[in-house]
Amino acid sequence: MASISSRRTPNLFWRTFILLMLLIIFSVMGWLQSFRVLSETPYAISAARQIVTMANLTRYALVSADPVYRPDLLLVLASREGLRILPKETNDLYEPLSSESGSPWSIADVENYVRAALGADTVLARSVNGERGLWVSFSIEGDHYWLMTNSTLINPSYGTTWMWWALAAFVASILGATLLTRRVVEPLSTLSSYARDFGRGVMPASLPEDSGPEEIREVNSSFNRMVQDITRMEKDREMLLAGVSHDLRTPITRLRLETEMADLPEETRQNMVSDLEQMEMIVNQFMAYARRSTQPLEAVDLSRTVKQAIHGARLEIDPAVDLKVDITEDVIVRAHPIELSRVVQNLITNALRYGKSDDGILHLTMEVFREKDKAVLSVSDLGPGLDMSQADRLMRPFERGDAARGGATGTGLGLAIIDRIVRRSDGTVQLANVQPHGLKVIARMPLYERKKDKSAKAAA
Repeated sequence: MASISSRRTPNLFWRTFILLMLLIIFSVMGWLQSFRVLSETPYAISAARQIVTMANLTRYALVSADPVYRPDLLLVLASREGLRILPKETNDLYEPLSSESGSPWSIADVENYVRAALGADTVLARSVNGERGLWVSFSIEGDHYWLMTNSTLINPSYGTTWMWWALAAFVASILGATLLTRRVVEPLSTLSSYARDFGRGVMPASLPEDSGPEEIREVNSSFNRMVQDITRMEKDREMLLAGVSHDLRTPITRLRLETEMADLPEETRQNMVSDLEQMEMIVNQFMAYARRSTQPLEAVDLSRTVKQAIHGARLEIDPAVDLKVDITEDVIVRAHPIELSRVVQNLITNALRYGKSDDGILHLTMEVFREKDKAVLSVSDLGPGLDMSQADRLMRPFERGDAARGGATGTGLGLAIIDRIVRRSDGTVQLANVQPHGLKVIARMPLYERKKDKSAKAAA
């Protein structure tokens, strides 16, 4: 892996949940709008009929009542029915009902229906002389009156019950969307987790093939077969590499011994020994790549490991190395000690082999520091550098760069071994060029969390 994208997007669960909630909200809004449109005319006609019936019954009651008892009738209508009857004066100030806002239906439909039943000169108002209510004008034997009632006939009060129902529906929608989304996404999340573990070199358990939707069962079955096939191929390759490397060790050792003891010119002997040493180095890398560790990871001090590797390689006293070191103390990661040491040694070996400048000096910079929740190991040189278009390819086994990186030959396993070991610790390896020239290898691994590890051990 040559580079890591820093862009973070919501995972599949939240994407599906948000889309499902938006679908529910828009569906409810569409249903409410349809209900409003379809029920607007019936509600308007019903309210208009009530107004017409109220006005006609009041007129007939007043006309048919004995003049002596009309004051008592007016008191009864006001106290029991909430109806008030007042004379209509020419100087009365009123606001038309058409200026009313917030009504669940069309005021124009109500006015049209009422005027068709009571007369074209009928007036509906929302207030008369500053007193608010529902006012309707009517006439009795040529005299004009106002009939005033409560405005809830046009704007009914819904109370707070609808809020509780809306809240209950919203909570039920959230729970339903959560359960549905989890049921759909959980198999994919499990598959993603298993694939991530397998990519780190951890053998995952088999995914269930007898439960869930048919498509998920097929995906799980295909994934299980893929894991088995890749594992079998890896074991065959490891066995082949281990066998070949083991068989080559003995003749290489014998040839080196015979070369040292043979009566040969010194230059010829040195060249032959150099070739045999390179062959032995190739065999050792084959063995290192074929040897896949299954031991559990543990807390390892990356800072100390780097210092020990520098001391073991004698970089401080090597006249051909210009070393700069910047190591933060106590940078702890979760890894295997021997494998982590191999990572640092391979980085140093690659720099010694490919990173020398034109003056024959290796200008090497090694850094260990913390970056948020990551431990960072950076090794850079001022050598020829690398074509970044080849970065991903060089992370694969048996892939080598061009002759620009020093012209030396190798197995193409150094970076592959580094990448595999770092990925086993859930880390990443990144290659980058150094300006004006040179190569930087950056390994990032999660910092070891002591508290989290202690709590996990206590829970176990």
